[in-house]
Amino acid sequence: MKRCIKYIVFLSVVCLFSFCTKFGKNITIKGRVLNPITGEPISGITVFLYKADNFKTIKETISNTDGTFELDANYLGTAYAQINYDNYQQYYNLGWLYNGKYYLAKQVTKGKVMHLDYHLVPYGQLHWHIKNVNCEGATDTLWYKIKYQYDDDFLPAWSFPIIGCADIDENGSDKEVMGNHIIYMKIKRPSGTIYKYDTVYVQEEGITNFDLFY
Repeated sequence: MKRCIKYIVFLSVVCLFSFCTKFGKNITIKGRVLNPITGEPISGITVFLYKADNFKTIKETISNTDGTFELDANYLGTAYAQINYDNYQQYYNLGWLYNGKYYLAKQVTKGKVMHLDYHLVPYGQLHWHIKNVNCEGATDTLWYKIKYQYDDDFLPAWSFPIIGCADIDENGSDKEVMGNHIIYMKIKRPSGTIYKYDTVYVQEEGITNFDLFY
């Protein structure tokens, strides 16, 4: 009789464990997709979970009109959550924010509800007008670097040199991320070399016209 009871208890535990593993949700993620510049929600963005070993998708969902999403899944291995940003070329993916830095993917913590807010920034168009308004001659040279407000530092390399009494008014426009862009300039003239900064805020819609006068 005691053996029977032990056997029944054992079966109950096994069944209970199987039931929880099969029907319980050992991965739960809730969050929003936002534009960090404006704080507005972004809808229609795919957020997915994938296996760490082979990158296969476990489950995916779409952000709602208020930017919210929720993912529930059964998976015992190591998994990551990420925005499927390859399908949304109109956005720059900053990812999720942790300790002041953005990361594209986040390893999920099993057994508890996680909260992740993903940040995407729309692109705009930037029209440049570069003009040497203090020209000293044909040997004047300008180089510049750009830093986006969420980047850690300026681009490592200087631009191609712009030489002489330049007046370049681009016919088209460049695709740039919405928000502040800081321009760091190196200007070499016969009177000496100087360094200066300028800033342009790229709008989401339309074309932002920018006069880089030096």
